[in-house]
Amino acid sequence: MEDKNINLNKEQLEKLLQLAGVDTSVNQDTSTVTRALIELEKKLSLSQCAKSEVDLTHIPSVLIIDDLELSIYQLSLLLTKSGYNVYIARNFEEAQDQYKKRHYQYVLLDLFMPEPEHGLTLLETFNAAEKTKQDSTKIIVISGTDDKKLISECFIKGANEFIEKTPEWHKNILRHIRLLEGQRHGNNMEIVSNIEDKERKIVSIEVNNLHRDYVAQELEKELLTLINSGYNNIIIDMKNVFNITSKGINTLISGFKVCTEYNGSFKLCNVRTSVNEALSYVFLDNALQIHKNKESALSSFDDI
Repeated sequence: MEDKNINLNKEQLEKLLQLAGVDTSVNQDTSTVTRALIELEKKLSLSQCAKSEVDLTHIPSVLIIDDLELSIYQLSLLLTKSGYNVYIARNFEEAQDQYKKRHYQYVLLDLFMPEPEHGLTLLETFNAAEKTKQDSTKIIVISGTDDKKLISECFIKGANEFIEKTPEWHKNILRHIRLLEGQRHGNNMEIVSNIEDKERKIVSIEVNNLHRDYVAQELEKELLTLINSGYNNIIIDMKNVFNITSKGINTLISGFKVCTEYNGSFKLCNVRTSVNEALSYVFLDNALQIHKNKESALSSFDDI
């Protein structure tokens, strides 16, 4: 397959606009394709509505326990944007009450609530609870302390991980949760991300089995994680994708949209004929940047 940049002729553009329901009578500018893709994404999402309502019950829930409003704001915003259900407890009593009310996949516990003894007590209480074992809840302790004895005590009392509050601490938490998500579902090899160029914020994602909706959902989460971590130039390596569903196509459109919104680029490579034909049905084979291989996709960033 030859490399393709966004290159729609007049007839193709009109068909894409009609399919997306975009008014073809208005003046068309450089954002026309992007607007059409956004509308097309909405239309494709309609076929997933019933399923999405069911899947809401399976969205991982995270309990944030912290007494600093800035920390709560940063972390809750990042996790919510990345597709998680977020609940908040701002003191010792609220933390106990919130933990009893719901089932959580992850608990993010600030050690100093306001003293370390409070955090350690909560950690020990949660770890001993039967629901923690039943739900396989992972408890991640967060703190700015570098006291090795205190950190060691956290692990003794049941912490699954300790993350120091460095300038990138909230992004480190998100990365760790994503890693745990892959391990939890046993599908961590379906999506493999590799940082290609840290300075230019380029990352490639190798995807397997995109015909399975749960993989498309995981890809969407991974895209959000990368974008929220500052990586806005993304290559999707599709050499192991033989078929694609409407959910998978919707995820690709969403990836294109979010990269564009963050002034980045979204490219596909190693697209098989069967997948390219599926994309052509909705005129995406010419709307998205497609490259023959990853090397070609990477070299296309040289002009950035």
